[in-house]
Amino acid sequence: MTDRTTITSVTDALAICSNIIESAENGVVYISPLSLLLLASQLGLVERVKLFMQKGGRVRCITDLSHQHIKEIQEWLDIGEDVRHFPQYQGIFMLVGDKKESISSMSIDAKNLSVDTPIVAFWSDDPTHAEYLMSIFETAWEQSVPAAQRIEELLKAGPRQI
Repeated sequence: MTDRTTITSVTDALAICSNIIESAENGVVYISPLSLLLLASQLGLVERVKLFMQKGGRVRCITDLSHQHIKEIQEWLDIGEDVRHFPQYQGIFMLVGDKKESISSMSIDAKNLSVDTPIVAFWSDDPTHAEYLMSIFETAWEQSVPAAQRIEELLKAGPRQI
């Protein structure tokens, strides 16, 4: 029997992401707005990812890379996370652990995101649902740009003028 739960807060969604990462053994993939990744970093999820990878796990991430956050992205690359940039990212969020447990939301207001932002996300331990999300991830992965390439492009272009 599979379980499904609706998640209504960013704090709860990040706690579930942490649990999925902690329980995964082989691989974690996720698509996330950069603003959510920055919140996750503040709450210690990068350390969970680092520990997971030290135990032999593989992590692949798709996000929107901007000039102002090159340092943070470089830190993720430095711990061995495989990060890619997806042009014209539109606010989807998903994380899948070991192709069996997942959390996802189809629309997150990435520009106004905080730990208090209400969201609608779904957690599931249904492998069929995880497989569906993995197919979305793999399609986006093929269409995205390696983070190192995106960083190089951003550095060549110079700081964004406001």
